[in-house]
Amino acid sequence: MSHPEDDNIEYELVSKSEMKREMHRWQALGERLLTLRADQLATIPMTERLIQALDESKRVTQREARRRHLQLIGKLMRDNDVDAIREAVDRLDPSSEVYKRDLQQAEVWRERLIREDSAESNWFETYPNTDRQPFRSLVRAARKEQPDDPEAPIRGGKNSKRLLRWIKETLAEK
Repeated sequence: MSHPEDDNIEYELVSKSEMKREMHRWQALGERLLTLRADQLATIPMTERLIQALDESKRVTQREARRRHLQLIGKLMRDNDVDAIREAVDRLDPSSEVYKRDLQQAEVWRERLIREDSAESNWFETYPNTDRQPFRSLVRAARKEQPDDPEAPIRGGKNSKRLLRWIKETLAEK
């Protein structure tokens, strides 16, 4: 006896080869996670079991045991949001397009803040949680480091670099 709601279920057929390719992609992402520092790993959304497996992998040194452990990590990736993990890892990898895009956006904001007085109000409208007083003093200090010629490129002094770091951290939070 079949139920009417059973007829409405659609199944996505995936070949065994495609499933294996996906597992290999997850294992490769797991290998990328193994290269990150502990403070970087803390920023990535993962289940507790995956975090434990990544910590445990530091003890595994033999070739075959490491291969099996990477398979375990790939299996544990099923329980996680792989796209969110990949996005977070790409944000930390200087060779990725996401990292380059974020850096470029931060540099544009820094240049606007240093060159234009109205940019500060735009910044506070876009990012209202910014602590205004230290941010404004940092922008003022970065402006003082710059040459008098408005056409000259932004000079990367200490305060300019600190401003860029602040902007990058704020953009990463959003």
